[in-house]
Amino acid sequence: MRYLWRLEKAYLKNILDEFSEPRPATTTIATLLKRVIDKGFVGFHQHAAPEYFPIVKKTEYFSSR
Repeated sequence: MRYLWRLEKAYLKNILDEFSEPRPATTTIATLLKRVIDKGFVGFHQHAAPEYFPIVKKTEYFSSR
């Protein structure tokens, strides 16, 4: 979520580029994105590849936990 809030919109590759070495596996990040999409925290627009964006603001996210 931190990287999506900073980037505002990002493809999976852009999110992976934000991580320092050693980067997590692509499948790990894809799974996490699916989970936060299912929870309604992240949305996406389908282009050639999905472009992800945060639905909830950082303050809303932490106040709901």
